[in-house]
Amino acid sequence: MKLSAVCLSLLLLAVPALADTAVTEIRLGTPPPPPATIDRAKVKAVEHFLAARQQASTNRKRVGEVRRLMAVSPSPDEATLLGDRGTALTAFDFQNEAIESASSGRFEVPVYLLFANPKGEVVESRSERLTFSRRGDSYVCSALQATDVIVWWPDAVSDAAISLGVAEEYMRAQAFLAEAASDRTRALAYSLADVQKSDNGAVIVQCLRFESDRGKRGFAVNDAPIVLTRSGGMIRIESN
Repeated sequence: MKLSAVCLSLLLLAVPALADTAVTEIRLGTPPPPPATIDRAKVKAVEHFLAARQQASTNRKRVGEVRRLMAVSPSPDEATLLGDRGTALTAFDFQNEAIESASSGRFEVPVYLLFANPKGEVVESRSERLTFSRRGDSYVCSALQATDVIVWWPDAVSDAAISLGVAEEYMRAQAFLAEAASDRTRALAYSLADVQKSDNGAVIVQCLRFESDRGKRGFAVNDAPIVLTRSGGMIRIESN
């Protein structure tokens, strides 16, 4: 019994000592490399090129400014650079981490573009892969390839609203979004995605709103639906 008590005392004294001992972490294999440093000159070149395209899409006389930032032969047509006539490049985005270095000092980057009509409705979204090459202390776009183009059809939702007998509510929601897009310091593009009629008679218009700062990359997306009701023959927007 005395031996057991001594052993127990030694064990209790050893526990705090063990608890204070630092644990050595052992990792097998090669540690991952540190994240690559972002080259601000490359980021600035991409932003400048896309912002110039956005400005020229609303004022086609400025397309020459876009072409001066390019070294592509043959030079792309206006529709490729600025979108179809009557549309504007309302938002663009890319990720710094997606910039990939290539040979001879070039680099490539995937970008995403949104085009809207004068009412603010999104009519086209496009993914492109851009290549930039050195020119002096900066870069110019030396290749432009569309990798994915999606045409958005607003009329499909309009036809659905007519079939449900809620064409007036649909037009009211469309006017509400168009009014919001026309009077803003920030760019706002929207898309009417679907229309439904609830059991209590309310009309729910599913939509997407893309808000961005003109001349700057990135945009925020609001997917809150518009809910409309009728009262005494008047159409009211309950939530948006």
